[in-house]
Amino acid sequence: MSAEWTVLGAGSILPRVGYGSSGYALRTEPGAPVTLFDCGPGSIRSLASAGIAIAEIERVVLSHFHPDHCLDLFALAFARRNPSLASPPALELIGPRGLAAWLQRGAAVYGERNWLVFERTTVREVDPRADAGRIACGSFELSWTATDHTPEAVAWRANIDGGASVTYSGDSGEAPAVARLAQGTELFVCECSFPDERAVAHHLTPSSAGRLARDSGCERLLLTHFYPEMDPETARRGAARVFTGAIELARDGSRHVLRGAAARSDA
Repeated sequence: MSAEWTVLGAGSILPRVGYGSSGYALRTEPGAPVTLFDCGPGSIRSLASAGIAIAEIERVVLSHFHPDHCLDLFALAFARRNPSLASPPALELIGPRGLAAWLQRGAAVYGERNWLVFERTTVREVDPRADAGRIACGSFELSWTATDHTPEAVAWRANIDGGASVTYSGDSGEAPAVARLAQGTELFVCECSFPDERAVAHHLTPSSAGRLARDSGCERLLLTHFYPEMDPETARRGAARVFTGAIELARDGSRHVLRGAAARSDA
């Protein structure tokens, strides 16, 4: 019973075919509810092609509050109020400190209409600097660390029952804490925004993403969050100069199987 990581958006806020704003979906086994990791513009629209219904989403986990990672959270709130969902399922929203206040400010845009207010929803905030934090989420457990992309930005790791694991960098610079979070992870989903020769502070390039993957000892590296100037194949070649493990490339709609410890040992 393999878990699956589905890419809803593998790019940036800048328009580019096949590379929408950041959004990912985790199913821990076929037919299980879905957890979204980030929810940038276009994520909700991409659910249909990924075979995911609004009613299947039980949780959204945010890395930070930049619009390209979170703006469709309000689209999800509006979708859950649609009359076709007579009783929307319970939902959990997890993110850095300030999440509840951010949700309130966004909902206030429509005033008394309440179109963007979440119903049957619990909100959990984490301290980016907390040590050894853990959140139980049914069939998996979340942990996190600060990335220093913004004061509240965090990377996330999901340890799934059966031994599978996935670590998502969110937006990050070359932070040693992110490599430690991803230590031995099966799949390291790592941003790779810009070419090495056009590096931007608090983002990763092929070389720096490769170094984080090497230092983490991950089994597989999944490069994502490509800006238009970052050609994915060039990113793969650059990361491969540093990291010798398997490297995969994210694209909108790509699916990446997490097999778990037992399946990997049998392979």
